[in-house]
Amino acid sequence: MSVINFCIVGLGRAGNFHLTSIKLLKNANLLSVVDTNSTLLKQVGAAENCNTYQSINEALADPALDAVVISSPTDSHYDYIIKSLNAGKHVFAEKPVGHALHEVAECFDLASSKGLALHLGFQRRFDRSFMALKETLPQLGNLRLWKASSRDNPRPSIEYLSISGNIFHDMLIHDFDMLTFLLGAEVPEKIYATGYAHDKEIAALNDFDTVLVTVHYPNGLICSIDTSRISAYGYDQRLEVFGEHGMVRAENQLDHTLQLSTAKGTNISVANHSFPQRYKDAYMEELKQFTVGIETGVLNNVSKQECMLSHLIADAALEAALNNKVVDFKKEYAPKLS
Repeated sequence: MSVINFCIVGLGRAGNFHLTSIKLLKNANLLSVVDTNSTLLKQVGAAENCNTYQSINEALADPALDAVVISSPTDSHYDYIIKSLNAGKHVFAEKPVGHALHEVAECFDLASSKGLALHLGFQRRFDRSFMALKETLPQLGNLRLWKASSRDNPRPSIEYLSISGNIFHDMLIHDFDMLTFLLGAEVPEKIYATGYAHDKEIAALNDFDTVLVTVHYPNGLICSIDTSRISAYGYDQRLEVFGEHGMVRAENQLDHTLQLSTAKGTNISVANHSFPQRYKDAYMEELKQFTVGIETGVLNNVSKQECMLSHLIADAALEAALNNKVVDFKKEYAPKLS
């Protein structure tokens, strides 16, 4: 495989993970980085011996650049994706692609028209436990119940949360993407959600920090997803699927597997502290598959239909929570997919 020259736009948490991955991939070269923080930019440029820019436009002007990793603040994603694709660069973007459905569709359509890769940072698709769970689903027969817990740790900063959109599009979007990944692009029948903000700073943003969502499908499958912005005992990521022939479950990743048993009881390790530990390998794998996709012409790791569907599920869940109503997804939202 030929060497692919990368630019990372945004050197925050996600940008840091991708920088590490690029350094470990044999066919990837970090050509440049972009960030508005001049001090951070200078530090990374010196450490990685790469070009530095405070504007994405300057980076895109380099003809040697092949691919852009967009890990900047969420409200910039759509603009940067469009600019990068129009400059003829392949794109790997963190979620969300855009804050409106038409923006999501436009990004996919533009990438397709130019024959460029557009891969998305839904890292759970590349987690070994969830990939193995997907392989077992046919053995369960008719699926009946889906129970997921997604509880973050530590709580993101208020600065981040203030521009993240809302808990449905920023956090639960990963769970909605898992619905499309594991079930295919099945369209729900109805959606209900309820939430509360225990954190006063989050409440001031008119957002929730604790949410429960139920998603009903026409075949009778009922999915429940609970989420919280903070989990005192560590990063909590569990999924259980129950069907007519049995059950499959993916549990939390622990810091180690040691168990101590005494007359006082049994102690086990705490769960991974946060998502960088839980999905360390998945972050590497998703970028590896991006480079493979550029070489082989696999232009998407998430289809346009799947991305639009998970976006609409988030829209519907937000509406349900704000208005305390059951949303008729099939009637009110499904037509927007066509």
